Amino acid sequence: MWVKAYFRIDFAGLTRLRRLDRTVTVFNARAVTIYLWHEIALILAVPLIDRFWDVPAFEKYLPPESQWFMFGVGWVLIAVFVLLCGWVEDVAAKRRPRLLP
Repeated sequence: MWVKAYFRIDFAGLTRLRRLDRTVTVFNARAVTIYLWHEIALILAVPLIDRFWDVPAFEKYLPPESQWFMFGVGWVLIAVFVLLCGWVEDVAAKRRPRLLP
């Protein structure tokens, strides 16, 4: 909000970009699920990445020790949690459950 006021930027124009608008819509609709599961996803990413060391292709071509790799694995796990548990937000809001809003 500070950037918007300081630079006098109107972010409403970003809704013209369909993919970005859809991504923001999903993030807004599943914000509680993302908030609740993100730490668990990052904790689960560590032993999962440890298993990648046993695969020679990962060890040779991907940086398992990189924080960015853990960040990517964490987001994949968050996406799985959103798909598995996100419908609970719809039930709590007394809406029809949907896989993705």
